Amino acid sequence: MEKKIFFTDLDETLLTREKTMTPATVAAVEKLTGAGHYLAFISGRPLDSIIEARALLPVSNRGLYYIANNGGLIVNAETGEHISEIRLTMDEVRYLMNACEAAGIHFHTYTDDTIIAKSQTPELTFYQKTIHLPLRYTEDIPSALTQPPFKCLAISLEGRSRLEALRDSLLPWAEGHVSLICSTDRLLEMFPASSGKGAALIRLAEYLNVPIENTMSAGDQDNDISMLKAAGLGVAMCNGSEGARAAADAVTKTDNNHDGLVPFLETFFGV
Repeated sequence: MEKKIFFTDLDETLLTREKTMTPATVAAVEKLTGAGHYLAFISGRPLDSIIEARALLPVSNRGLYYIANNGGLIVNAETGEHISEIRLTMDEVRYLMNACEAAGIHFHTYTDDTIIAKSQTPELTFYQKTIHLPLRYTEDIPSALTQPPFKCLAISLEGRSRLEALRDSLLPWAEGHVSLICSTDRLLEMFPASSGKGAALIRLAEYLNVPIENTMSAGDQDNDISMLKAAGLGVAMCNGSEGARAAADAVTKTDNNHDGLVPFLETFFGV
């Protein structure tokens, strides 16, 4: 049997809006992993948050991989081995933090297991509804970092336009070394340009000696575009962004609340 890999985003893709998984989706994923295929959770979430979501799936850690922080970290779930790490520089963190503060937009970053922010804000409260990591508050965010982070995050509860204005102002400086991508209408992801979900997909496929044509990716937002393009089969959710749907090879007929991925999993993996 030729092994294949299923790379899947979590929020609004594999998970329902209630952050659970439908029984039919669970069954399809169990079948493909039971048949010996690989599974990779690939998300903008930090590692510990992906592991929290992984508890929803009653599958073995064997053949399971975590790809966190938009591709910045690849981890073997069975062994805990860090296969790949790509981090920002401290100078990049300071520049991004200062730009967000000048624009009046919430900014935070991370250690490997903690959110680092200046204070509790409405934006951070909103973020904590999904991401349940410990928090540390400090007036000097860079000083709280023992090593550079995998990513930084800007949040605006006023809609995408403020984030796009911030992104546009940063683009001349960021070109070639920092990616600036909206993962939702309220979140602007800021991470190394050499990272990204598409690059991580290629990196893990090469590591596992799986041909690209034997990879399937699923996603719903603009930070999924690179992996939708990179995979042998890129599937966008019908509830996804216009950019994600345009980049994909196929679009689901039903959304993440109604088993949208199941027909593609059954066909691609023969389950």
